[in-house]
Amino acid sequence: MSLTETARPSRPWKMALPLGLLVLAALGWSGAWFYASYRAQHEIEAWIAREATQGRTWSCGERTFGGFPFRFELMCTEPTVTFAGTDGWKASAQRAHAVAQVWDPGHIIAEFQGPGVVTQAATGRKLEGAWSLLQASGVGSSGRVERMSLAVDNYALTEGGKALFAARHGEIHVRHHPGDDTPTLDLAAGVLGATGAGGAGIGKAPVDAELDATITDVPHFRSMPMEDRLRSWQAAGGRAKLLLAKATAGAATLTASGDVGLDADGRPDGAFTVSVAGAEALLKGLAASDMMPPVLAGLGSIVGMAGTPTEVDGRKASAFNVRFRDGRVFLGPLPLGRIAPLW
Repeated sequence: MSLTETARPSRPWKMALPLGLLVLAALGWSGAWFYASYRAQHEIEAWIAREATQGRTWSCGERTFGGFPFRFELMCTEPTVTFAGTDGWKASAQRAHAVAQVWDPGHIIAEFQGPGVVTQAATGRKLEGAWSLLQASGVGSSGRVERMSLAVDNYALTEGGKALFAARHGEIHVRHHPGDDTPTLDLAAGVLGATGAGGAGIGKAPVDAELDATITDVPHFRSMPMEDRLRSWQAAGGRAKLLLAKATAGAATLTASGDVGLDADGRPDGAFTVSVAGAEALLKGLAASDMMPPVLAGLGSIVGMAGTPTEVDGRKASAFNVRFRDGRVFLGPLPLGRIAPLW
Protein backbone atom coordinates (compact mmCIF):
# COMPACT_ATOMS: atom_id res chain seq x y z
CA MET A 1 0.00 0.00 0.00
CA SER A 2 1.26 3.45 -0.95
CA LEU A 3 2.11 5.84 1.82
CA THR A 4 0.38 8.60 -0.16
CA GLU A 5 -3.38 8.30 -0.65
CA THR A 6 -4.78 9.01 -4.04
CA ALA A 7 -6.65 12.38 -4.14
CA ARG A 8 -10.42 12.01 -4.27
CA PRO A 9 -12.10 13.36 -7.36
CA SER A 10 -13.87 16.73 -6.79
CA ARG A 11 -17.64 16.89 -6.88
CA PRO A 12 -18.55 20.33 -8.29
CA TRP A 13 -22.25 19.48 -8.19
CA LYS A 14 -22.15 19.82 -4.40
CA MET A 15 -21.44 23.52 -4.86
CA ALA A 16 -23.61 23.97 -7.91
CA LEU A 17 -26.71 22.37 -6.39
CA PRO A 18 -27.33 24.95 -3.64
CA LEU A 19 -26.63 27.75 -6.12
CA GLY A 20 -29.04 26.24 -8.59
CA LEU A 21 -31.72 25.84 -5.97
CA LEU A 22 -31.22 29.47 -4.94
CA VAL A 23 -31.58 30.62 -8.55
CA LEU A 24 -34.73 28.52 -8.98
CA ALA A 25 -36.18 29.94 -5.75
CA ALA A 26 -35.39 33.49 -6.90
CA LEU A 27 -37.01 32.84 -10.28
CA GLY A 28 -40.02 31.29 -8.59
CA TRP A 29 -40.37 34.21 -6.19
CA SER A 30 -40.00 36.71 -9.03
CA GLY A 31 -42.66 34.94 -11.05
CA ALA A 32 -44.98 34.78 -8.08
CA TRP A 33 -44.43 38.50 -7.30
CA PHE A 34 -45.13 39.62 -10.86
CA TYR A 35 -48.23 37.43 -11.01
CA ALA A 36 -49.46 38.76 -7.66
CA SER A 37 -48.61 42.29 -8.82
CA TYR A 38 -50.74 41.80 -11.92
CA ARG A 39 -53.59 40.50 -9.78
CA ALA A 40 -53.23 43.44 -7.37
CA GLN A 41 -53.40 45.95 -10.22
CA HIS A 42 -56.45 44.15 -11.58
CA GLU A 43 -58.08 44.37 -8.14
CA ILE A 44 -57.32 48.08 -7.98
CA GLU A 45 -59.05 48.63 -11.31
CA ALA A 46 -62.03 46.58 -10.13
CA TRP A 47 -62.17 48.57 -6.88
CA ILE A 48 -62.11 51.88 -8.78
CA ALA A 49 -64.96 50.61 -10.96
CA ARG A 50 -66.98 49.56 -7.87
CA GLU A 51 -66.35 52.94 -6.26
CA ALA A 52 -67.70 54.67 -9.38
CA THR A 53 -70.98 52.76 -9.02
CA GLN A 54 -71.18 54.13 -5.44
CA GLY A 55 -70.76 57.72 -6.62
CA ARG A 56 -67.02 58.17 -5.96
CA THR A 57 -64.72 58.65 -8.96
CA TRP A 58 -61.01 58.23 -8.27
CA SER A 59 -58.19 59.30 -10.55
CA CYS A 60 -54.43 59.91 -10.64
CA GLY A 61 -52.38 62.27 -12.77
CA GLU A 62 -49.91 59.40 -13.12
CA ARG A 63 -50.04 55.96 -11.52
CA THR A 64 -47.11 53.57 -11.11
CA PHE A 65 -46.75 50.20 -9.42
CA GLY A 66 -43.66 48.66 -7.84
CA GLY A 67 -42.21 47.30 -4.61
CA PHE A 68 -40.35 44.19 -5.82
CA PRO A 69 -39.40 41.90 -4.15
CA PHE A 70 -41.20 42.07 -0.78
CA ARG A 71 -43.84 44.77 -1.11
CA PHE A 72 -46.56 46.07 -3.37
CA GLU A 73 -46.35 49.85 -3.80
CA LEU A 74 -48.74 52.17 -5.59
CA MET A 75 -47.59 55.72 -6.36
CA CYS A 76 -50.22 58.22 -7.49
CA THR A 77 -49.56 61.85 -8.39
CA GLU A 78 -52.40 64.35 -7.91
CA PRO A 79 -54.87 61.82 -6.44
CA THR A 80 -58.43 63.09 -6.80
CA VAL A 81 -61.85 61.84 -5.76
CA THR A 82 -65.09 63.39 -7.02
CA PHE A 83 -68.37 62.75 -5.20
CA ALA A 84 -71.59 62.38 -7.19
CA GLY A 85 -74.84 63.78 -5.84
CA THR A 86 -73.14 66.13 -3.37
CA ASP A 87 -73.24 69.43 -5.27
CA GLY A 88 -69.94 68.67 -6.95
CA TRP A 89 -67.59 68.12 -4.00
CA LYS A 90 -64.07 67.13 -5.03
CA ALA A 91 -60.97 66.41 -2.92
CA SER A 92 -57.37 66.22 -4.07
CA ALA A 93 -53.80 66.04 -2.74
CA GLN A 94 -50.35 66.35 -4.27
CA ARG A 95 -49.27 62.73 -4.03
CA ALA A 96 -50.27 59.38 -2.51
CA HIS A 97 -48.03 56.41 -1.75
CA ALA A 98 -49.70 53.14 -0.70
CA VAL A 99 -47.82 50.07 0.53
CA ALA A 100 -48.76 46.46 1.35
CA GLN A 101 -46.44 43.63 2.33
CA VAL A 102 -46.40 40.55 0.08
CA TRP A 103 -47.25 38.28 3.02
CA ASP A 104 -50.12 40.54 4.20
CA PRO A 105 -51.71 42.15 1.11
CA GLY A 106 -54.96 42.82 2.95
CA HIS A 107 -53.28 45.43 5.17
CA ILE A 108 -52.62 48.65 3.24
CA ILE A 109 -50.88 51.77 4.55
CA ALA A 110 -50.98 55.02 2.55
CA GLU A 111 -49.37 58.41 3.04
CA PHE A 112 -50.63 61.60 1.40
CA GLN A 113 -48.53 64.63 0.58
CA GLY A 114 -50.21 68.02 0.96
CA PRO A 115 -51.48 70.52 0.55
CA GLY A 116 -54.96 69.11 0.06
CA VAL A 117 -57.86 70.96 -1.54
CA VAL A 118 -61.60 70.36 -1.23
CA THR A 119 -63.86 72.26 -3.63
CA GLN A 120 -67.61 72.46 -4.22
CA ALA A 121 -68.59 73.22 -7.80
CA ALA A 122 -72.13 74.36 -6.90
CA THR A 123 -70.99 77.16 -4.57
CA GLY A 124 -67.36 77.72 -5.51
CA ARG A 125 -66.23 76.99 -1.95
CA LYS A 126 -62.58 76.01 -1.56
CA LEU A 127 -61.12 74.51 1.60
CA GLU A 128 -57.38 74.00 1.91
CA GLY A 129 -55.62 71.64 4.28
CA ALA A 130 -51.94 71.40 5.21
CA TRP A 131 -50.13 68.81 7.34
CA SER A 132 -46.70 67.41 8.11
CA LEU A 133 -47.92 63.79 8.05
CA LEU A 134 -51.20 62.28 6.87
CA GLN A 135 -51.39 58.50 7.01
CA ALA A 136 -54.31 56.16 6.37
CA SER A 137 -54.47 52.40 6.82
CA GLY A 138 -57.05 49.74 6.09
CA VAL A 139 -57.49 46.04 6.71
CA GLY A 140 -59.92 43.89 4.76
CA SER A 141 -60.51 40.77 2.72
CA SER A 142 -62.80 39.59 -0.07
CA GLY A 143 -63.68 43.18 -0.99
CA ARG A 144 -64.88 44.03 2.55
CA VAL A 145 -63.08 46.61 4.67
CA GLU A 146 -62.93 45.44 8.29
CA ARG A 147 -61.27 48.48 9.83
CA MET A 148 -59.73 51.79 8.82
CA SER A 149 -57.58 54.37 10.56
CA LEU A 150 -56.47 57.92 9.79
CA ALA A 151 -53.74 59.87 11.61
CA VAL A 152 -52.51 63.42 10.97
CA ASP A 153 -49.84 65.66 12.47
CA ASN A 154 -49.74 69.47 12.47
CA TYR A 155 -53.01 69.85 10.57
CA ALA A 156 -54.45 73.22 9.54
CA LEU A 157 -57.72 73.84 7.63
CA THR A 158 -58.37 77.22 6.02
CA GLU A 159 -60.91 78.83 3.69
CA GLY A 160 -60.01 81.98 1.82
CA GLY A 161 -56.99 82.43 4.06
CA LYS A 162 -59.11 82.27 7.25
CA ALA A 163 -58.26 79.60 9.81
CA LEU A 164 -61.14 77.19 10.45
CA PHE A 165 -59.46 74.43 12.46
CA ALA A 166 -56.01 73.30 13.49
CA ALA A 167 -54.56 70.52 15.62
CA ARG A 168 -51.15 69.27 16.66
CA HIS A 169 -52.31 65.68 16.21
CA GLY A 170 -55.54 63.92 15.32
CA GLU A 171 -56.62 60.36 14.62
CA ILE A 172 -59.74 58.35 13.94
CA HIS A 173 -60.31 54.58 13.93
CA VAL A 174 -63.37 52.82 12.54
CA ARG A 175 -64.15 49.10 12.53
CA HIS A 176 -67.09 46.78 12.06
CA HIS A 177 -68.43 45.82 15.47
CA PRO A 178 -66.96 42.37 16.28
CA GLY A 179 -69.42 39.49 15.94
CA ASP A 180 -72.15 41.73 14.54
CA ASP A 181 -73.36 41.15 10.97
CA THR A 182 -75.54 44.28 11.02
CA PRO A 183 -74.12 47.61 9.73
CA THR A 184 -72.78 48.62 13.16
CA LEU A 185 -69.51 50.53 13.48
CA ASP A 186 -67.21 51.20 16.41
CA LEU A 187 -65.63 54.64 16.33
CA ALA A 188 -62.68 55.98 18.30
CA ALA A 189 -61.18 59.42 17.71
CA GLY A 190 -58.86 61.85 19.42
CA VAL A 191 -57.32 65.27 18.91
CA LEU A 192 -54.49 67.13 20.65
CA GLY A 193 -53.91 70.87 20.68
CA ALA A 194 -57.04 71.73 18.69
CA THR A 195 -58.11 75.28 17.93
CA GLY A 196 -61.15 76.57 16.08
CA ALA A 197 -61.92 79.54 13.84
CA GLY A 198 -59.31 82.28 14.10
CA GLY A 199 -57.01 79.99 16.09
CA ALA A 200 -59.16 80.18 19.23
CA GLY A 201 -59.17 77.39 21.79
CA ILE A 202 -60.71 77.56 25.28
CA GLY A 203 -59.67 81.06 26.16
CA LYS A 204 -56.01 80.82 25.20
CA ALA A 205 -55.79 77.08 25.84
CA PRO A 206 -56.10 74.60 22.94
CA VAL A 207 -58.37 71.60 23.32
CA ASP A 208 -57.49 67.94 23.81
CA ALA A 209 -60.45 65.66 23.13
CA GLU A 210 -61.31 61.99 22.71
CA LEU A 211 -64.38 60.07 21.59
CA ASP A 212 -65.44 56.42 21.86
CA ALA A 213 -68.79 55.45 20.33
CA THR A 214 -70.78 52.72 18.59
CA ILE A 215 -73.12 53.67 15.73
CA THR A 216 -75.85 51.25 14.68
CA ASP A 217 -77.65 50.88 11.33
CA VAL A 218 -75.07 52.86 9.40
CA PRO A 219 -76.32 53.54 5.83
CA HIS A 220 -74.45 52.07 2.89
CA PHE A 221 -71.45 54.20 1.98
CA ARG A 222 -72.81 55.54 -1.28
CA SER A 223 -71.97 59.12 -2.12
CA MET A 224 -75.01 61.19 -1.13
CA PRO A 225 -75.83 64.53 0.51
CA MET A 226 -75.49 64.49 4.29
CA GLU A 227 -79.20 65.25 4.68
CA ASP A 228 -80.10 62.09 2.74
CA ARG A 229 -77.63 60.02 4.76
CA LEU A 230 -79.15 61.26 8.02
CA ARG A 231 -82.68 60.53 6.76
CA SER A 232 -81.66 57.00 5.83
CA TRP A 233 -80.00 56.50 9.22
CA GLN A 234 -83.10 57.74 11.06
CA ALA A 235 -85.45 55.59 8.98
CA ALA A 236 -83.39 52.49 9.85
CA GLY A 237 -83.63 53.28 13.56
CA GLY A 238 -79.95 54.15 13.89
CA ARG A 239 -78.54 55.22 17.25
CA ALA A 240 -75.21 56.67 18.35
CA LYS A 241 -74.13 55.11 21.63
CA LEU A 242 -71.63 57.46 23.20
CA LEU A 243 -69.41 55.41 25.48
CA LEU A 244 -67.16 58.36 26.32
CA ALA A 245 -66.60 61.87 25.07
CA LYS A 246 -64.03 64.03 26.81
CA ALA A 247 -62.68 67.52 26.19
CA THR A 248 -59.96 69.22 28.23
CA ALA A 249 -58.51 72.72 27.99
CA GLY A 250 -56.40 74.21 30.71
CA ALA A 251 -58.17 73.56 34.02
CA ALA A 252 -61.53 72.80 32.41
CA THR A 253 -62.71 69.27 31.58
CA LEU A 254 -66.00 67.86 30.27
CA THR A 255 -67.00 64.21 29.94
CA ALA A 256 -70.21 62.78 28.52
CA SER A 257 -71.84 59.42 27.81
CA GLY A 258 -75.28 58.46 26.55
CA ASP A 259 -77.37 57.54 23.54
CA VAL A 260 -78.85 59.69 20.76
CA GLY A 261 -80.68 59.27 17.48
CA LEU A 262 -82.97 61.44 15.34
CA ASP A 263 -86.73 61.78 15.37
CA ALA A 264 -88.88 61.77 12.23
CA ASP A 265 -88.29 65.53 11.80
CA GLY A 266 -84.52 65.23 11.96
CA ARG A 267 -84.12 66.53 15.50
CA PRO A 268 -81.79 64.95 18.10
CA ASP A 269 -83.58 62.52 20.38
CA GLY A 270 -81.75 61.01 23.35
CA ALA A 271 -80.04 61.68 26.65
CA PHE A 272 -76.53 62.16 28.03
CA THR A 273 -74.89 62.18 31.41
CA VAL A 274 -72.45 65.08 31.47
CA SER A 275 -69.79 65.78 34.10
CA VAL A 276 -67.94 69.09 34.14
CA ALA A 277 -65.00 70.49 36.07
CA GLY A 278 -64.42 74.21 35.47
CA ALA A 279 -67.78 74.38 33.72
CA GLU A 280 -68.21 78.07 32.99
CA ALA A 281 -64.82 78.57 31.35
CA LEU A 282 -65.13 75.35 29.36
CA LEU A 283 -68.59 75.93 27.90
CA LYS A 284 -68.04 79.60 27.06
CA GLY A 285 -64.75 78.79 25.44
CA LEU A 286 -66.19 75.95 23.36
CA ALA A 287 -69.03 78.14 22.11
CA ALA A 288 -66.70 81.04 21.32
CA SER A 289 -64.52 78.67 19.31
CA ASP A 290 -67.52 77.34 17.33
CA MET A 291 -66.96 73.89 18.83
CA MET A 292 -70.46 73.62 20.36
CA PRO A 293 -73.87 75.31 19.89
CA PRO A 294 -74.04 78.79 21.48
CA VAL A 295 -77.31 77.78 23.19
CA LEU A 296 -75.27 75.66 25.61
CA ALA A 297 -72.75 78.39 26.48
CA GLY A 298 -74.78 79.75 29.37
CA LEU A 299 -74.93 76.49 31.26
CA GLY A 300 -71.77 77.12 33.27
CA SER A 301 -73.37 78.96 36.20
CA ILE A 302 -76.31 76.54 36.25
CA VAL A 303 -74.14 73.45 36.40
CA GLY A 304 -72.76 74.20 39.83
CA MET A 305 -76.26 74.61 41.27
CA ALA A 306 -78.16 71.90 39.42
CA GLY A 307 -75.50 69.23 39.10
CA THR A 308 -74.75 66.29 41.34
CA PRO A 309 -71.31 66.44 42.99
CA THR A 310 -68.83 64.05 41.36
CA GLU A 311 -65.20 63.87 40.27
CA VAL A 312 -63.47 64.10 36.90
CA ASP A 313 -59.83 63.01 36.79
CA GLY A 314 -59.68 63.33 40.58
CA ARG A 315 -61.07 66.89 40.58
CA LYS A 316 -64.36 68.16 41.96
CA ALA A 317 -67.01 68.35 39.29
CA SER A 318 -70.75 68.46 38.72
CA ALA A 319 -72.77 65.80 36.89
CA PHE A 320 -76.15 66.36 35.30
CA ASN A 321 -78.52 64.90 32.72
CA VAL A 322 -79.07 66.53 29.34
CA ARG A 323 -82.02 65.37 27.23
CA PHE A 324 -83.05 66.10 23.66
CA ARG A 325 -86.74 65.65 22.89
CA ASP A 326 -89.15 67.14 20.33
CA GLY A 327 -86.61 69.69 19.19
CA ARG A 328 -85.86 70.95 22.70
CA VAL A 329 -82.93 70.48 25.04
CA PHE A 330 -83.45 69.96 28.79
CA LEU A 331 -81.15 70.14 31.77
CA GLY A 332 -82.89 67.71 34.08
CA PRO A 333 -86.51 68.94 34.08
CA LEU A 334 -85.55 72.48 32.97
CA PRO A 335 -86.02 73.43 29.28
CA LEU A 336 -83.00 75.29 27.93
CA GLY A 337 -83.91 76.04 24.32
CA ARG A 338 -84.74 74.61 20.92
CA ILE A 339 -82.56 72.82 18.40
CA ALA A 340 -83.16 73.09 14.65
CA PRO A 341 -83.66 69.94 12.55
CA LEU A 342 -80.60 68.52 10.85
CA TRP A 343 -82.39 68.47 7.48
